[in-house]
Amino acid sequence: MIYIQMTDSSPIRKRLRILSDEIPSLVRVALRRSLIWRGLVYEARRKCGKPNCRCADGELHVSDVLSDRSGTKQRNIPLAGKTLVIFTRMTEEYRKVRKSRARFVKITKEMVELFDRLEEIRREEALGRHGGKLPPPHGEDETS
Repeated sequence: MIYIQMTDSSPIRKRLRILSDEIPSLVRVALRRSLIWRGLVYEARRKCGKPNCRCADGELHVSDVLSDRSGTKQRNIPLAGKTLVIFTRMTEEYRKVRKSRARFVKITKEMVELFDRLEEIRREEALGRHGGKLPPPHGEDETS
């Protein structure tokens, strides 16, 4: 977040334009029709526990696993072949959506702050230019 403390609104307007130009690409990510899956595909290395297995000597078993977070509990599911490709694609797309959403939230929060600052500058400018042209409110000009 950048907070500009100036009475000149040009840098604020410029920053607002830069941020607004970034929004369409973030929204496009959200509008995609590709499927997403909340989880992570990774290569797991583990011991099976059999005393005479090669993994007991340090050569761990390797398998691709989906760390599935789609339900109420996290679970690890071994994947292979076509399901590995499908779930890898869906979990990567999920991360892209979440990353775009986080950036969108950050941008819009900063944009609201910039809007507020521009509003304040414009009100102060109007008051400076035209505030003296208004008659005083009733009750303030009487001294009794």
